[in-house]
Amino acid sequence: AIGRAGGRPGPRQRGQAVVELAFSVAFLMILLGGLLDLSRAFHYTVGLQGAVRAGARHGSFYQATIGQQPYLDNTDIKLAVDQVLAGDGLNASTLVANSSCLSPSDSNTWVNPPFASSAYPTTINTPTLYICYDTQGARKTGTKLSPPAANDASFTGSDLEVILLAQYGLIGGLSSEYLKSGTSLTGIQLTAFQHFSVQG
Repeated sequence: AIGRAGGRPGPRQRGQAVVELAFSVAFLMILLGGLLDLSRAFHYTVGLQGAVRAGARHGSFYQATIGQQPYLDNTDIKLAVDQVLAGDGLNASTLVANSSCLSPSDSNTWVNPPFASSAYPTTINTPTLYICYDTQGARKTGTKLSPPAANDASFTGSDLEVILLAQYGLIGGLSSEYLKSGTSLTGIQLTAFQHFSVQG
């Protein structure tokens, strides 16, 4: 008979190897899921930032031949934002248009983050769009249905801000098994914003 020290492993040793393999595979799968989540989150954040930049640039554009900012309105800015989102394979935004701009939770006057959790969408991977016109002036508003008329310089030089808030969905999510009792984590809040000075 071949001895255990230098020969074939016994049934107990083989069983131990299977258990170790199972633990190793489970750990590696969790690690892989985390890496995939990080790479997807990075791609998603880059897409959001590109979209707000495009929206703010589009809205602030001045067309000298007609003396107008022809895209300084909700519809045109949202169109520019959604085109970039679609190009990155992301869902179109949902516009929230109010007479007042989105309120930061720290009350800063530039309408910059942080924002309250209630401002973020509840739907995973469908960003919410906020636009703030003339953030520092007397015409400050969170909605504009039409662009200024030709040769109307009332918004020239004003600050335009475009904001996207999103709830990024994790691949697996974390349940209450891993977190404090009664809580879960299926998504993380992402914020992208861009200021542009309206041309004219």
